[in-house]
This record gives sequence, C-alpha cells and structure tokens, in this order.
Amino acid sequence: MASYTRGNQSDWQGLEIISRGANRLCARDPRDPAHCLKFELPLGERTKVGLRQRMRRWLGRHVPRFGENRTELRAYRKLRMRLAEGTDGYLAACHGLVATANGPALRCDCVLLADGSPARSLYRHLFEGPRQPAEKLRAAVDAFEAWLLENDVPLFDLNAGNFVVVPRGDALALVCVDTKSVLSGKEILPFSRWSRRLMQRKIRRRAQRLRQRIADASADPVKLAGRPPSH
Repeated sequence: MASYTRGNQSDWQGLEIISRGANRLCARDPRDPAHCLKFELPLGERTKVGLRQRMRRWLGRHVPRFGENRTELRAYRKLRMRLAEGTDGYLAACHGLVATANGPALRCDCVLLADGSPARSLYRHLFEGPRQPAEKLRAAVDAFEAWLLENDVPLFDLNAGNFVVVPRGDALALVCVDTKSVLSGKEILPFSRWSRRLMQRKIRRRAQRLRQRIADASADPVKLAGRPPSH
C-alpha cells in the first residue's frame, strides 16, 4: 500500500492507523493485532490525482472487481499460487475480504517487529527518526530486486511507502505490503507484463529509482520530506 503516516494521526473511526495512502487506509485489526485491515477511503477522503487515476477510481467504484482491495487480493493469490512459500519474507500475506463494523476491508498480515509493534515503512525510515544507514537500505533494495528478477514478478510500484523495513540478522530487509501493481499499472497496453525482457528492464529501472531516492534522502532529507510517495 503506497502510504505514509501523516503527522501523529493515529485514529480513524476508533481504529489504530498504521498508514494512509491516496486511496486506502490501513489499520490494526482490533481483534487480532497480528493482522491489519485495509479500507478503501470514501471519495471525499482521497487525494487529488490525474485523469487516468480518476478513471481507475471510477472503474473501481462501479465494477467492484477492479477496486483496490480486490485487485490486491487477486494479485497476491496469483503470486502465491505460482510461488507458494517463495513469497514468504517478501510479501505480506493477504487473507481475504472481510465485513467489519467500519465497512468492508482486506485482511492482511501485519508485519511486526520483535517487540510486537508494526514495522515502519521505508518512507518513514527515510524521513523520520531513528533513521537506518543508507547503505543497508540500498542493500535491502538490491535483495528485493534480485528476488523479483529471479522469479519474474511484475511488481513495478517500487515506492518507499509500499515497503516496510525489518531486521534480518545484521542486515535489513524489505517486505512489500502492496502487491496491486502486479495486476494494475499505468500502462494502457501492459507490454512490460507480456515480455520478460521488458519486465526485467522495468524492474531494474524502478529499483534504481528507489536506490536513488534513498541516496537523495540521506543527503538532504529536509528537501524531500514533504513529498509523499507517488501512488
């Protein structure tokens, strides 16, 4: 979920917010803190976007299959069917759509740290303290990129808000918490999903862009801090 925490906002309809993006909000599941709930925001609470994104929102409202939650669930299940346990440690599991007192939601694993708190997004690591060493974050991008390339996973939305950071031994690792872009992208004709060569080139470009964002934030975090991840 391309998202970031806005200030100290921590409550939405009585739920503990983990992150908030342009179209959805992610909250801790009050019945099971090991899981989270993703809600599609009402139109009035979504951020302003361009024409193509507005068309996609319109489609999602009128054809539920193309809503953000259903798209992410289909994308995750498609990868899980193909890779099985190979997604473990790289993608936060999606368990299904559920009815809640706050409305329909997508129930997913909440990636937790050893103390039981939700792992922070890469975006927050770049612009909020405590900050992790840039070289460790870039190495985590390298490892995730290698997994995508090895498994031909067309996950192109490599934005800092779509990943959480977790420690693994002396290193850091990225876990993707939004797999929608496996099925939903900006291309009208998705050639990069049809061609393995184009797919891998696009993954490499997007991974390099993320590494550069880490480098830029390390050099001048104040300049970039006001820019939320594009989504």
